[in-house]
Amino acid sequence: MMNNIGFALNLITLVISILTCLISFTIFINIIYYLFHNRMNQEDKVTIIHCANIYPLIFSFTGILVTFSIQSLLGDLYGKESGESSWCIFAAYIFPVLCTTLYWAFVNQAIFRLCRIVYSTRRWLQNFRLYVIIPPIQFIFICALQCPVLFWHDIVYLPQEYYCYIPYTNIRGILWSILNAYGNPVLILLFIYLRITIFLRRQPINQTLIVKKRQERDLLVIRRIFITVGLLLTLGLPSLVLLIMLSITGEESLLFFRIEWLSVSLSMVGLSVALVFITPQLKSIILKKYQRNQVLPPNGSLATSVPIGILQPRFK
Repeated sequence: MMNNIGFALNLITLVISILTCLISFTIFINIIYYLFHNRMNQEDKVTIIHCANIYPLIFSFTGILVTFSIQSLLGDLYGKESGESSWCIFAAYIFPVLCTTLYWAFVNQAIFRLCRIVYSTRRWLQNFRLYVIIPPIQFIFICALQCPVLFWHDIVYLPQEYYCYIPYTNIRGILWSILNAYGNPVLILLFIYLRITIFLRRQPINQTLIVKKRQERDLLVIRRIFITVGLLLTLGLPSLVLLIMLSITGEESLLFFRIEWLSVSLSMVGLSVALVFITPQLKSIILKKYQRNQVLPPNGSLATSVPIGILQPRFK
């Protein structure tokens, strides 16, 4: 019975992850095309650059999740084991690295809004080239930060899952990955949100309307970022509950990773779609692409609605 449930969870995770890869890849291609064929102001360009950083991370992250799911499904069906190969270890190492980099991408968005509000006079902090350079540097730093799990040999082959990862019974490795991926970015986002809120409350009332509206818009973006990250963390609660149960009862759950990856796949597909709706610049790009692809009638014009009163003849 447990094997059937595990197989079903893996299959659902695989389908959702493939869908997420398709969505993120399609949106990323549209972003790149738009960047090279349209002119934008500084703020919009930086916002789109952030999105162009996030979607490849979602694609790569869920791509590894697809490989995990396929290996588990093949193992469940045919008992096929891949063993502890170099690729197996690398995939297990780069998976939390990509997750951490993804959360730091949201921190970069918040830092840009912080610079626009609190440090508005320092224009170089709002230059889009700066936010093109930062992500690769962050990725290298996060790779180094995640290296201890390799030195500690915490990544091992999991025979019940048919791929390599840190066993959830290895508290040291799991906590190290969780704190780096979730803890640090969330704390920094909270600090940025509080810093901006305190700064705005201390501003004089007689500010110009344009400055006030711009600051309110930036604060709204920070709130959306914080809510998005909060929702992503909420979807990881099932795994947290299982970890707490393990520490209390000492009983291992055979479905730990399968529940974990299902919640992760749901969060990634939700994030891919939600970003379009919470980012006006990205929403505009997708809507323009959709409107351009609408099929036109033979006369080349879209049908428009005409008020009935105009069509009715007038009698004297």
